[in-house]
Amino acid sequence: MPEPPERTIEQRLQDLEATVQHLQHTLKGFVDGLAGRARTGQSATSPRPLGEGSQRPRPMPRAQRMTPHKPPGPIAALLHRGPQYWIGRVGIGLLLVGVAFLFNYAVDQGWLTPRIRIAFGLGLGGALATIGFRVPPAKQWFSQLMLGGAAATWYITGFAAFQLFELVSHSVAFAFMVLVTLFTFSTGIRQNGPALAVLGAAGGLGTPFFLYTDVGSVPGLVTYTGILLVGTSAIYLLKGWRSLLWTTAVGGWTVLALGFQTGAWGNRVALQIGVVVTWLLFWGIPVLREALAESNPSRWQRPPLGTIAGVKGHDEAELSHRQVAVLTFVTAVVALFTSRAVWSAGDTLWGLIALGGGVLYAAVAWRLGRVGSVPVLVSAHHVTGAVLVAGAVPLLFEGHAQFLIWAALAATLLHVAHRLDDDALRMTGHLLFGLVALWMFERLAGDGPPRDAVFNARALTDLAAVAAALVGAWWAGPQAGRWYRLAAHAALLAWLWRELSVLPAGTGIVTAAWGIYALVLILLVPPARTVGLVTLFLPVAKLILVDLRQVEAIWRILLFLGFGGVFLAIGYYFRSLWNPTPDGKVTDEPGTG
Repeated sequence: MPEPPERTIEQRLQDLEATVQHLQHTLKGFVDGLAGRARTGQSATSPRPLGEGSQRPRPMPRAQRMTPHKPPGPIAALLHRGPQYWIGRVGIGLLLVGVAFLFNYAVDQGWLTPRIRIAFGLGLGGALATIGFRVPPAKQWFSQLMLGGAAATWYITGFAAFQLFELVSHSVAFAFMVLVTLFTFSTGIRQNGPALAVLGAAGGLGTPFFLYTDVGSVPGLVTYTGILLVGTSAIYLLKGWRSLLWTTAVGGWTVLALGFQTGAWGNRVALQIGVVVTWLLFWGIPVLREALAESNPSRWQRPPLGTIAGVKGHDEAELSHRQVAVLTFVTAVVALFTSRAVWSAGDTLWGLIALGGGVLYAAVAWRLGRVGSVPVLVSAHHVTGAVLVAGAVPLLFEGHAQFLIWAALAATLLHVAHRLDDDALRMTGHLLFGLVALWMFERLAGDGPPRDAVFNARALTDLAAVAAALVGAWWAGPQAGRWYRLAAHAALLAWLWRELSVLPAGTGIVTAAWGIYALVLILLVPPARTVGLVTLFLPVAKLILVDLRQVEAIWRILLFLGFGGVFLAIGYYFRSLWNPTPDGKVTDEPGTG
């Protein structure tokens, strides 16, 4: 019997692909059968194996197999909440509007006295709260809706009783509003509803302004706000509700800004205490909770982010880290600027305070890195410390010293970012170097010529800044490093023009200096030979367009002869310079390299 011919590799691959498709079809049938059994309670039938005459399933296109599931957009995510979500909120909104119209109509008709209106508001809030407490657990969303409506009704009633009708004293109205805030917080915790907590925070922060009188004091406002923020921070530490965190952060700083009065010493002290308390709360508590959530996720769970996670495509932990990182930076900057507005101290004192704050944040970043904390939070503290130190420099120094310290600080930030692989800190260094570059341009182009060439404070400072940029290019990354070196190269050319043009026959000296600098790049800096060659054409263009008319005859002769000889030499040794052999030797033979 003759042996069958040996199959090719292509035929074997086709058989293997057919076998894999058969197994996929069998597995799919088995899974579908189990799913049908779970739905109907019937036994799942075994998948029918592919017979000889049956058609094999066509494989799914590669584009469909490789395309990940696209998360829903924000509109689709909101619509996915279901009609009851929107019907309930529309209903409570219409109810409150109807009550407002009823009040207005009753007042116009003279039916309701002020006392009856206040009693009606209290009764309506009580009815909504009773309904909210009696809703079964399966309808918890409706319960929270009713309880929120009750709190809103009571806030409005307390405001009207004091400000509009003057039926109660300030102390009674304030105590009532505080009780409403406590009720809203407690029901929010019991119902696990962040919306209720946010409503309580907004109502609590607005209470001093709802019940505003001319006899109010800044220390009293700061004390009340501080107590409220401590409570909301405790709730955030317990629940992790980011909406509550941002509401109280924005609201707390807004209250301090609205209560800003610096006429008396006591007001200044009270505001400063409020700034310090707010800064510590919105820096320490969020960072502490993120660290606890990383170490024990089951105990310190993060609430879902809803549509944000679907839109951005990030998980909840990453987005939570980024929000806390932003809050860490913003809180430090706002605290510093607010404190400076409270006190009319000199720049030196605030420069030292900013410098101390930068050192503090850098130390915290180092400590968080040692304990293995969240990298994003470590980076946020690094960036915050760097920004505070950079902001302290213009308060402590000015002129050449400030310019040089900024350049050195930018290079240091790039070095630290390179060692820590910190992209945010690297971006901070880039931004600071951008400010240095703009200032360098102004110093080179805007200032007048120096009285003494080269050996003057401005020239040496600018040269040191160029050196800092070249050093920073080592740690800026491959792409950014090229731009740093090009910027330093252009700055050095402009520096030579500014410093040497004041000398006798300075125009010709500048041309010669540019040529010598280009030769140094070509002969001594192999990676920069192409840049040096391009630079060598720059003094030639200047020689023809400028020096031909402005330079004395002897200098023109020397420059033309010198550059002509240089170009002849480069042309002769061009292949040897740009095309070394693989063994490291150079050759002038055609076709090598």
